[in-house]
Amino acid sequence: MEDVQGRVAFITGGASGIGLGMAKAFLKAGIKVAIGDIAGERAQKAAAKLKEISDDVHALTIDTSNVESVEQAANEVQATFGNVHIVCNNAGIGGGAKFLETPMDRWQRVIDVNLWGVLHGINVFLPRILDHGEGGHIVNTSSFSGVVGHHSQSCYGTSKFAVVGMTEYLRNDLENENVSASVLVPHVVDTPIYYPQLADADEATIEEFKKDKLPWIEKIGVDAEDTGNMVLRGIQTDELYIFTDGTDSREMMEGRTKAMFDAMNRQFPPQ
Repeated sequence: MEDVQGRVAFITGGASGIGLGMAKAFLKAGIKVAIGDIAGERAQKAAAKLKEISDDVHALTIDTSNVESVEQAANEVQATFGNVHIVCNNAGIGGGAKFLETPMDRWQRVIDVNLWGVLHGINVFLPRILDHGEGGHIVNTSSFSGVVGHHSQSCYGTSKFAVVGMTEYLRNDLENENVSASVLVPHVVDTPIYYPQLADADEATIEEFKKDKLPWIEKIGVDAEDTGNMVLRGIQTDELYIFTDGTDSREMMEGRTKAMFDAMNRQFPPQ
């Protein structure tokens, strides 16, 4: 979708972090943007700031784990801006811990939001996009934890691996349509997922916390709006995988690929 001017986008988890970065990038490109977030008041505050870029922004409350909530959001966006062309299933929550240290209710909640939330977004919005026939693009947010298993990610990493596979299958299904799909696989992006308890704090407090507790973010973290611009380019060039860096993540992915080929070569030596 090279020409995005005047298109309509809906972004879940749009009140902060990557979702907010997408909203800024999209608005600057002339896209009308609706942001949905489970924190409705935060979404309204974010929309008020976004209006400094463009008036073509709308905020709403949504629980992506609830399909009825997603359907209501779709109706509201349609009534506000008309046909939706770009859907970013971006809402997600963390859940990093070892398997036996992760309670089952945490597994349930993470899967509900990170996996079912994406599926709900696809099932609700895709038929509408196909029906209006104006073309479209779906972006599902995964994580580099969904490409390479690392650290103690248990339910979070599992949900994100599923989103990568889901998007690959979705893209195959859309092969003959004027709609496509991408999966965003960020490595480290400076967002409140690393400091959720400070999501509404002032910038000075957040910067002090990051300096004290998360010094590595400054070294390897990518800005959220820069990530939004990467997503925009990925939509325009129809990339399946949208990455946010090519340094640490490249080494990790090369290591995973090598391990897979090494295992295959041991079990089935090349002739």
